[in-house]
Amino acid sequence: MFSIKCGRIDVSDSNFVSAFLSLLSSSLAVSALVNNEWILIDSNNEGSIGPHVDNRSSHEQLLNDLTFLRADVCRSIGTRHFWRSARFGSFVDMDGNSHIAYHFTSKVLIDCITPLIADLFYILIALCFVIVVTSSLACSLNLLAPAVGFFLWLRRTTILEVCNMILALLACSVCLLAESQVADLRPQSSVYIGPGLYLVALSGLLALFAAVVSLRRTSRLSRERRMHNQRILCARSLRSWRDIGHRADDARPIIDFERYLDSSNTASPLEMPRRY
Repeated sequence: MFSIKCGRIDVSDSNFVSAFLSLLSSSLAVSALVNNEWILIDSNNEGSIGPHVDNRSSHEQLLNDLTFLRADVCRSIGTRHFWRSARFGSFVDMDGNSHIAYHFTSKVLIDCITPLIADLFYILIALCFVIVVTSSLACSLNLLAPAVGFFLWLRRTTILEVCNMILALLACSVCLLAESQVADLRPQSSVYIGPGLYLVALSGLLALFAAVVSLRRTSRLSRERRMHNQRILCARSLRSWRDIGHRADDARPIIDFERYLDSSNTASPLEMPRRY
């Protein structure tokens, strides 16, 4: 068996499959974090740009009237719209209809992003960032396989993978809520989910697979170690029980030790004595 030991780290206990799945989960979360198409907007059949705009003011006409604002057509909403500082504004067109403008960098989006939608996307960015961090940590723990301490507990219980699944579900829920807000803002447009949500959902699914693989491997190793300890008992217990009649006071320590070996789930297998 290939084994590399460095201090308290034993690479022979590394779970490379779970580490690879966690790495993929982190990569997908990064892709979702930089994706600019979480929500897609199709305005081909739209005769107005907002819920209060009548048919007399078309989208193109309003943009022509607002050329000094450098207004752009809102075709998608993603996380990159919120990386830099932005501000909101409002105005009333010549027909008396009010509109909301979202200013970022050198662009302006009309009736596309509201303060509530911006807050939801800030939450999405935070969730994706935490998924990246926890997935990377889970990958490191599965590779390094710490033998003791808090990190061992994290690896055995797959807490990080479970957190990633929960965070991915929360991110999907927040994205659906933002999509409903955009649909209410633009009722005459076709609003639907973009690839950003599918990326974070796939990241959560890979975290689930990583947790399952890690738990199965931990269970298998524990079972193998119990069987190994039982074989040691079969080979050595007769010698211990042979002298019980002569030393009855030694029976309890032997019984306790054998029960410990038989029921141990986390202890490492006993090392066989070396011959020199």
